[in-house]
Amino acid sequence: MKLCLDCIVCFQKQALFATKDLDDELRSRILKKVMFFLYNADWKTSSDEFANEVHRIIREVSGLSDPYKEIKKRSNEISLKMYPVLKKLLDRESSGNRLYTAAKIAIAGNIIDFGPSNEFDLESTIDEVMSKDLTINNFKSLEEKVVSSESMLYFADNAGEIVFDKIFIEEMLRTRNKPFEQISFVVKSGPIINDAMLEDAYEVGLDRLPNIRFLEISNGEKNSASSRRSDEVRRYIEEHDIVISKGQGNFEGLSDFHNIFFMLMAKCNVIAKELGVDIRSSVIKYKE
Repeated sequence: MKLCLDCIVCFQKQALFATKDLDDELRSRILKKVMFFLYNADWKTSSDEFANEVHRIIREVSGLSDPYKEIKKRSNEISLKMYPVLKKLLDRESSGNRLYTAAKIAIAGNIIDFGPSNEFDLESTIDEVMSKDLTINNFKSLEEKVVSSESMLYFADNAGEIVFDKIFIEEMLRTRNKPFEQISFVVKSGPIINDAMLEDAYEVGLDRLPNIRFLEISNGEKNSASSRRSDEVRRYIEEHDIVISKGQGNFEGLSDFHNIFFMLMAKCNVIAKELGVDIRSSVIKYKE
């Protein structure tokens, strides 16, 4: 997905939020360097590549290896406290509706995002998503793939949100009544915004799911893992029976690929316009 002009302003807001606890002089230097990059960069580059560079600059100039570390830890803790409540919500559903409800729970968790906005109400978002139909609803195709597939590739988005993903995957296993031969769960190889990393996946207990392995994609640092748009990631997609992409960032980076279910909440005008939906719409979109 190509960069949109609205993204330029969003990246500057991200730089301000990521450095909110630093002194004004250092914040000014970081913001100027980010603005210098934005001014000189090729605006035909993809938005996820821009994000990688903006947050690399923030880490480099601030000296903070992970500016969102405490936010991610707190997001995981809050979501884990909600886990039993959400499981009870599922238990109130009839057998035929459980997987659909679990999918909506996973989408509701996508609101835990400090990229497009740093203000959200998790509990009210869950209520909102549960009370409305999906705006783009390819759930039936997803359900069929869940039942028939032997391998799954799951691109995670944010810390905290991955607890909601865990509930969804657990419900997939219940629906199938057998494990996948392999679940490949994709996280970031290093810090960028509040994106989930390997340590977050272990912190919320995803490693206890049957036949799961973890793959890493790059946060933009040199000599890190492969980027979302790499041939290696394309190979991952081709090798798995079902592929699920969570969130806006993965949609931006993977929208050129095929055989992917995109699950997200549209949280900004750019993504909403690209999908042809209103802001705060919940989406399961299959790209064949």
